[in-house]
Amino acid sequence: MAAQRPYAHVDQTLRGLAGQAEGFGRQEIGGLHGAVYHVTTLDDDGPGSLRDGCRKTEPLWIVFDMSGTINLNSGLRVLSYKTIDGRGQRVKLTGKGLLLRECEHVIVCNLEIEGGRGHDVDAIQIKPNSKHIWVDRCSLSDFEDGLIDISRGSTEITISR
Repeated sequence: MAAQRPYAHVDQTLRGLAGQAEGFGRQEIGGLHGAVYHVTTLDDDGPGSLRDGCRKTEPLWIVFDMSGTINLNSGLRVLSYKTIDGRGQRVKLTGKGLLLRECEHVIVCNLEIEGGRGHDVDAIQIKPNSKHIWVDRCSLSDFEDGLIDISRGSTEITISR
């Protein structure tokens, strides 16, 4: 018997994932009301990059048009009202991690993040004063400082599966 995939009932519609969180982060909406942003390059920066999408100020649902590894030269700051949706691809981030600082309504789903070195380099940092965050089905490994750092007034966060 095949194992059932989490959220199989919502995978037919891209944005069906929003609102599936449980626990403290269940009120998040991520980029639900924004445009779909397509990551079209595995470059660290530039048009079509993950970094380019994460730094835009408007709400975005970020999807990947390809699988592969993105080597981050610096921590990747994620602004509010973003969904980073790795479903359907195999996306790995290496070198540095995600920085969720003073942001709200962020969903991070189905990413691999590994191999970070340096003082205060974590796979995912959620601080300070960030809220309504859901990290789901991510594989985090081999970070010198830590995997997830949630601190300094951050609240309403769910880490699942």
